[in-house]
Amino acid sequence: MQKAETFKKAGLVFKKIRKQRKISISSLSEGIISPSSISKFEEGRTQLSFINLSQLLMRMHVNLDEFYCKVYAGQVDSYTSFLNQINYIYQNNDLPALKKIANEKISHFKVDSNFDNLIESSSVCALIRRADPSFHVDSEIKKSLFDYLDKVEHWDFIEFSVFNNCMLIFDNEMIESALKEMLYLNLDNNPKNISRIVSAFSNAIDIFYRRKDYQKAKLLLGQIEKIVDDQSDLINRFKQKFFDNLLSLNEKRAEEDNCFLIEFLRLVGSNSLATSYEKYIEKYSFRQN
Repeated sequence: MQKAETFKKAGLVFKKIRKQRKISISSLSEGIISPSSISKFEEGRTQLSFINLSQLLMRMHVNLDEFYCKVYAGQVDSYTSFLNQINYIYQNNDLPALKKIANEKISHFKVDSNFDNLIESSSVCALIRRADPSFHVDSEIKKSLFDYLDKVEHWDFIEFSVFNNCMLIFDNEMIESALKEMLYLNLDNNPKNISRIVSAFSNAIDIFYRRKDYQKAKLLLGQIEKIVDDQSDLINRFKQKFFDNLLSLNEKRAEEDNCFLIEFLRLVGSNSLATSYEKYIEKYSFRQN
């Protein structure tokens, strides 16, 4: 979905909600924004600032996440379908096929730099880099995605999903900057977003450890410990403890404790995840201080 189409759909969704609640533009706009600005927004001729949109939705008793879910519904389905397609190819170890898809998607982006082409080309490049760390990612793709995440006024499912899936194409400074922006825009303690933030930090710690940037991995681990809680899902809690062991214990103790964690995963039925972490320990050497 192109940005212009997204803005247009946002206006249509907004108008539909307002009509369903039988709220006039004049009463809705009072004290927030001019009636003409709402009219133009509903017609897709202008955008509203994140603050004004939030205030208007609050006046209509509409949750911001619910609104964005309606706006991005088709886009999320399309992106999920694409991820399923390339993940299937990745699981079958068909790297040439993935590289062919990457070249096609990048070519499409060069002709039409819409959002769909951007996130699809970025995602397939990240998946290739997971299998082949030496794979070169087109600098224009990397910069365009980073600029989008740096400037977007609201992170919803699609932004969190794209960032997590494409984190490998960024250098460490880009990842740190995006994490800061993500935190700044999600300080409302929304439980859904806290879970997404924890997941993003966990993935970033993983990447920094692979790249042997242990100091930054430790700093991120310290930050995640401030926002994680007992309600966080099992996978994120496991990742946090796994990397805490690697970054704070000596090699022998870290190996013992992490083997215990992996065995626990098997006991609760997460055999594939347990196997992936066994391979992780074998592939990535213990940190050297």
